[in-house]
Amino acid sequence: MVEECGIFLANVVVQSNVSDRWQWDPNIHDGYTVRGAYYALTSTTSPTIDTTTNLVWHKQVPLKVSIAAWRLLKDRLPTKINLLRRDIAQVTDTMCVSGCGKDELSSHLFLHCHVFGSL
Repeated sequence: MVEECGIFLANVVVQSNVSDRWQWDPNIHDGYTVRGAYYALTSTTSPTIDTTTNLVWHKQVPLKVSIAAWRLLKDRLPTKINLLRRDIAQVTDTMCVSGCGKDELSSHLFLHCHVFGSL
């Protein structure tokens, strides 16, 4: 998320001859909304999230389910590979817990694993 914010702000140029002010342009009619901010942050980096925003953040979906789905789509679940990338897990501890011999990735666990993929 920090990297995405950095990319979003990479084109910002500070100008000394322009006064600072608060401005929200993405949705002039509705003003600021959390959904609008979320859409503005994710629309330029992940087309998969754009198409599923209404499903993931639907008001009838429990918040914990929405957060889990959002983390899955953004590859932010604590899989062994993601923990390794953050220097939390060891290099020798990246295999799927089902014993299939593959690396534990989100896509593997939810789609390809013969034990967990069918769930």
